[in-house]
Amino acid sequence: MSSQRSSWAPTWPPSAPEAAQPAAASKQNPPPRAPVPPVIRPPAGAGGLGRPATPPPPSHPPMSAPPHQSNSAVLADLARQARTARGELQAAQEAFARRALTLYESLRIIDDSLVQLATHVLGNSVIASTWLCSRNHHLSQRTPLEVLMVGDREAVVNELMRLEHGVY
Repeated sequence: MSSQRSSWAPTWPPSAPEAAQPAAASKQNPPPRAPVPPVIRPPAGAGGLGRPATPPPPSHPPMSAPPHQSNSAVLADLARQARTARGELQAAQEAFARRALTLYESLRIIDDSLVQLATHVLGNSVIASTWLCSRNHHLSQRTPLEVLMVGDREAVVNELMRLEHGVY
């Protein structure tokens, strides 16, 4: 440790010459406010006056069931929620399976020659795949994939030929 002393000096209370200033000067420069005394709290575990210490109240209520619900009611509610979630999951799985089957059938009915023809006529494969999934006026508002699924490959080829020759 250094043997030098700090040059810091407290600013409160004011020294005697400052306290003796005239009233007009004190209105211009009001004296500084008195410091707020610190809050003194008893040490932890001391209840004071012979009373046992009480824990502070919780800042938020604990996560629990309302007091009017019994354990069996809570369990019944959780079981109902689980059944609902299981039903929603099963419905989503079935929808996914149907969509996957549809895509599989779509891939099975589209051969390379049809994809090459659509890509050649429409310009690139992205536009061709979009066209195959879009509704078409000349195919009775069905998509070319729907028409292919019912087995009418000739109608899709004829529509591509119409597009190639500029007949809209």
